[in-house]
Amino acid sequence: VPRQRVARPCSFAVIMARELWLFTTRFPQGISEPFLENELPVVAAHADRVRIFPLLEDEGMRPLPANVEVTRLFTDPYRAAGPLEMLRHARALRELLVWARRSAPTEALWTKHRREVVSRARQAVQRMSTVRRALAAQYDPEHVVLYSYWTADWATVLGLWKATDPRVRFVSRMHGFDLYADRSPDGWPPFRAFQLHHVDRVHVASQAGLDHVTAAHPREAAKFRLARLGTRDHGLAPWSPAPVLRIVSCSNLVELKRVHLLAEALLDVEGPVEWTHFGDGPERERIEAMVRDLPPNVKATMMGAVPNARLIDRYLTHPVDLFVHLSSTEGGVPVALQEAASFGIPLLACDAGGVREIVGDRTGLLLPADPLHRQLAQLLGEHR
Repeated sequence: VPRQRVARPCSFAVIMARELWLFTTRFPQGISEPFLENELPVVAAHADRVRIFPLLEDEGMRPLPANVEVTRLFTDPYRAAGPLEMLRHARALRELLVWARRSAPTEALWTKHRREVVSRARQAVQRMSTVRRALAAQYDPEHVVLYSYWTADWATVLGLWKATDPRVRFVSRMHGFDLYADRSPDGWPPFRAFQLHHVDRVHVASQAGLDHVTAAHPREAAKFRLARLGTRDHGLAPWSPAPVLRIVSCSNLVELKRVHLLAEALLDVEGPVEWTHFGDGPERERIEAMVRDLPPNVKATMMGAVPNARLIDRYLTHPVDLFVHLSSTEGGVPVALQEAASFGIPLLACDAGGVREIVGDRTGLLLPADPLHRQLAQLLGEHR
């Protein structure tokens, strides 16, 4: 594969406004939601002021543009609404539960999850009540855009706020777990129908994702828009031929990312290989055990979870021959692939979700959705 640099600009359709209120899970704390490190400066350039409202607390604080501020609304984000709050917002609570019950695939599934759904609904009502008290007086729909970074918990809260205040309008994104129903327990996200009923526009991170959600929710199809994530242009990475095959992968160590497939394939690759993985998660112990069984010709380094800036610095200073991504499902065009491609690093990835929207003749090789172990090992050997 020729080493050609491919970069995608952040393509979120920015709505011109004096203020943008951005609702995140943890960002700008911690290291999750790294995509916002690229998107936020672009979005902030189109607003006088950006306010970020994280749902949960984490450690550290990432750099922010000068016109961006962080506001914390919850001392206990898991608190459920008590009898008084439920009575005060009884109509909105009832609407949320009606939408949930109607969306349940079967009566048995509703019965199985009913207590959990009611508990989560009470939690969402408490969050909405807190949001209303803190922000309603400051909210002007003519000058403020509400933007939920996920069509998940915050979309439920904003939907409840809209159900109690018709002035409210909000947009959201869909990435992966909030796109595919089978990523939820028993294949049922109970509040998804409610969220999509109340949201004004949903920005989906890939054409594959857009096609999926349009087919799954045809009544709301007019609300869906394609808005891929993106990466900055850092220039070509340094590279020169070497006797060792230098492989990088970057993902959470969770089952659906299938990092174990790469470890299995490397058992059968001859010649020296250096594999560096960035990312952490519940599968780490399993992957590390597999790494210990790799033959002497393979040197594997598990870097753990690192800030995005550290990963970018690695690409700027260390030659990479191949970036491997073997996820079984993707909602968008993976930013990990975009970043590697922007440095001119060839890609080897499975055909999942929006992956085929970046992996092609110019950038690398697209594997079948479920590649055979032998096939993957052969391709790695041929890349040497």
